[in-house]
Amino acid sequence: MSTPSTPDAAASAADAAPSAGGRLVHLGIGNFSRAHTLPYTADAGAGEDAWRVSAFTGRSPAIAETLEAQGNRYGLVVREADGDQVRLLDVLDEVRPASDIEALQRLIADPEVSVVTLTITEKGYAAGDDPAVSAPARLALGLRARREAGVEEPIALVSCDNLPGNGEVLREAVLSAADADTRDWFDDHVDVISTMVDRITPAASAEDQRIVEEATGFADRATVVTEPFTEWVVQDAFRGRRPAWETAGAQLVEDVEVHEQRKLRLLNGAHSLMAYAGQLAGHERVDQAISDPAVRALVDALWADARATLPLPAAELDAYTAALVERFENPRMADALDRIAADGSVKLTVRALPVIADRGGPAQASGALALVAAWTAFVTWRVATGTSFSDPRADEISGAARLEDPTARVQALLDIVIDGGAPQDLVDAVVAAEGTLPRA
Repeated sequence: MSTPSTPDAAASAADAAPSAGGRLVHLGIGNFSRAHTLPYTADAGAGEDAWRVSAFTGRSPAIAETLEAQGNRYGLVVREADGDQVRLLDVLDEVRPASDIEALQRLIADPEVSVVTLTITEKGYAAGDDPAVSAPARLALGLRARREAGVEEPIALVSCDNLPGNGEVLREAVLSAADADTRDWFDDHVDVISTMVDRITPAASAEDQRIVEEATGFADRATVVTEPFTEWVVQDAFRGRRPAWETAGAQLVEDVEVHEQRKLRLLNGAHSLMAYAGQLAGHERVDQAISDPAVRALVDALWADARATLPLPAAELDAYTAALVERFENPRMADALDRIAADGSVKLTVRALPVIADRGGPAQASGALALVAAWTAFVTWRVATGTSFSDPRADEISGAARLEDPTARVQALLDIVIDGGAPQDLVDAVVAAEGTLPRA
C-alpha cells in the first residue's frame, strides 16, 4: 500500500479533510468511470462546493468528440429489476483525447488540481514508457511539469482499476517512466492511493439512449448503463485537497487490501468463470450462466476456495455472495459474457492463480482450478472455430491453442500467463479439469 513518506506527511494525511470545490483530472473516460467514479465526484458537492472534472480518453478519441458535441453531459441508466432510474451527469468541464499531452501537462501543473483519478484497465499499467501509448508515462510528464512549475501543494494519484494493490502498481508505472529529478521530488509531493471499485457496467444500446431522451428530453449519445449496487473503498492517505467522496457513500479506510481481495476473488473471479464456462455451455449473458445448475456449481466451488483465503467473518461473506447472486440474476442487466471474457491472460493472474497458491496447490483448489481450465478450454474453442477473442497476447495464445497434444497445449497456454512457466501439477490438473466443464 502507498503511504505518506515521512512522519510529518503521515500526520498531515491523517488530519486531511475533504475540500469544498476544486478541480480533478481523470484519465480513461470509459463506461466504468462514467458509471462509478464520476457520479461519486458529482455527488460529493454542489454549487460552490462542487468539484469539476477535466477528463482524457483512453485509446480512442471518439468519446471526447461525442461528449463535446453534447456539452459534456451524459445520461446514466440505473437498471433495477423492476425498472430504470435515469439521471443526467454534468460534472465534466472538458474531455480531451489522450494524445493532447500538452493539455494534461498544463492541468497537472495547475495548483488548483489536487487529484488525478485513473480507470485505464489492468493492461494500461503495463503499457511501457512511451507517452504515445502509456497513461502512466503521460502522467509522469504531467508531474514533471508540476515540479518545474514549483507547485508545492500535494497531488494525489488515485487508481480505480481492478488490480490488487492498484496504488502501488500505479506508483511503479509512473516512476519507471519519470525522469530522475521527478523521481527525487515524488515522495514529498505525491500521494498514490489504492482503492477498491465495484459496479457492473454493461454496454449501452440505442434503446438505452432512447430511454434517456424519453425520461429527460436530452438527446444523449454517450449513455451509460449500470446496476443499482455500487461500492468504492478508498485508502485514506491524502495530504492535499480532495472531494468529500464519503458524503456520496464511499468508504475511507486505512487499508483497502482485504476489500480488494474480497471483490477480486468473489465477484471478479465468478465473472471470469461464468464468461468462459458459460459460453462453453452455450450462454451469452451473466443471468443465463448463473441460472445454469452446472455453471452455478462451478461458481459455488470457486467461492468456497476463495472464501477460505479471506480473513473476513463468515456472515459477511455469506451476505456478500448472496448479494452477488442477486446481482448476477438481474435479467435486465443483460451483461454480455463475451465482454467480461476479454483480457483473460491478465485477469487470471489476480483472480485465480493467487487462490490456488493460497490454498496450497491445485489439488486443494478445485473451484479456482476450474476457472483456469475454463479459460484454456475457451480460448482453444475460439481458435478452433475461427472466432476472435480480445486479449493483449491473443497472437501468442492462438499459437499455443493450436497444439494438438492436450498437455502440450495447456502447458504452452499457462506458460504465457505464469512468469517462469507453469508447474507440471497445475498443467496436469487443468487438462483433467477441462474434461469436466459443461458444454453446449
